[in-house]
Amino acid sequence: MTSFPLPVRPRTWARVSLAALAALGIVGASFTLPAPASGAAVERATTASIDSLDFTSETVASGSSAEIRGTWSLPDHPTVPAGFTLALPPELAGRSDGFPLLDPQGAVMGRCVVDASTLECTFAADYLTAHPENLHGTFFFWVTVRNEPGGGGLVTYDVGGHTLAIDVQPSPDPGTGTGPGVCTENCAFPGRGAGKWGMYDAAAGTIVWVVQIGSGRDGLSGGEVVTVTDVLAENQELLAELNGVRYAELWSSPRLVTGADGRESPGAWAPVDRSTYAATDRTVTFTAQAGHYYDVRFAARVTDQGVAGRYENRAEISIAGASDTAVTGQVVRHGGGGTGGGQAPAPSASPTPVPSATPVSSATPVPSATPTPIPAPTPIATPTPSVVAAPAPLGLSAHTGGTVSTESRLMGLLVFAGLTALLAAIGLAVLLTFRSRARR
Repeated sequence: MTSFPLPVRPRTWARVSLAALAALGIVGASFTLPAPASGAAVERATTASIDSLDFTSETVASGSSAEIRGTWSLPDHPTVPAGFTLALPPELAGRSDGFPLLDPQGAVMGRCVVDASTLECTFAADYLTAHPENLHGTFFFWVTVRNEPGGGGLVTYDVGGHTLAIDVQPSPDPGTGTGPGVCTENCAFPGRGAGKWGMYDAAAGTIVWVVQIGSGRDGLSGGEVVTVTDVLAENQELLAELNGVRYAELWSSPRLVTGADGRESPGAWAPVDRSTYAATDRTVTFTAQAGHYYDVRFAARVTDQGVAGRYENRAEISIAGASDTAVTGQVVRHGGGGTGGGQAPAPSASPTPVPSATPVSSATPVPSATPTPIPAPTPIATPTPSVVAAPAPLGLSAHTGGTVSTESRLMGLLVFAGLTALLAAIGLAVLLTFRSRARR
């Protein structure tokens, strides 16, 4: 299929500013590591050493791109934040890009962002904490060589204290009509088929997919109802807005123009008034005007930080009363990349404990002989006292067997009665004596 220059949409100041932010990885960036702004002073606790740096080719045409590769390293147990910056001279303009630094297992251990004047790389703090030793890696990125017109030969550049040399050849100017690439035969526009391609902004991690509506040399006939539906492949998500522009979006060209290369193609491309067509983030439906050429644009974000490197997309084109067509596009990330890695600290060996000496067991005590109990002395029986019979009262006769006779009992009663009467007499006398004294 013949390829044609991608139409450039006029941008307002606001859109240009947002596009610049996107180039720095600030707008639409999905990577979690901080991406420092271009030209901003980056405060780091540890700066990596750039151990080698050079071009990968020996010759480049002025105005073309050249690849630069390098290696980096960090001291063991670096203090975070850590990273490095490469300042580019004006003659080497960095191509806007953003890419991860991957370790051998595919883990992201850092991220780099390229703009026109610098390469900024920042390492992930959690990775450095887990792998603080033998930290090193590689990186590569692209620059556009911009020498003075007519200049050429071996040119040297100072990049981050390293001297880089490359043979710069003058580039042909197709605008003169004499350089290579200028069309001299079959330069008229023959018409175009349906197709799809993408514009990948590696720094922002976004893709603008362009679906080309096929038509003849004179454009669409007019009155056709056209519906275009986008079908994303993996590692992408559709966006309803990007850099201040609403998507999906319809563009049209009303005429053919001849470019500096001598080829004829649709030109004067411009966005169509949104009030004249229906659109969502994945579908556009419009009615064609006679003699116009149409493109439909969809916006998508890359969801894997550019690791896949290749992204595909499919679109279904339906023209009422004519045909249904499916087209597929692919973008390949031609940008920078890098590697990195470190090692976890070796575990410190625990000291082998010295076994303590087995204590000498004390001698088993000899049991003492159980003493034979001495029997308690048998108590000496207390002699039972012999009962001595009381002598019988005088005057009383005693009979065999100790029985008191009747006469003895009468005698005892008489003695008791006499004693009682005596005591009563004494008590009466004492009472009378007290009374007598009391009267006196």
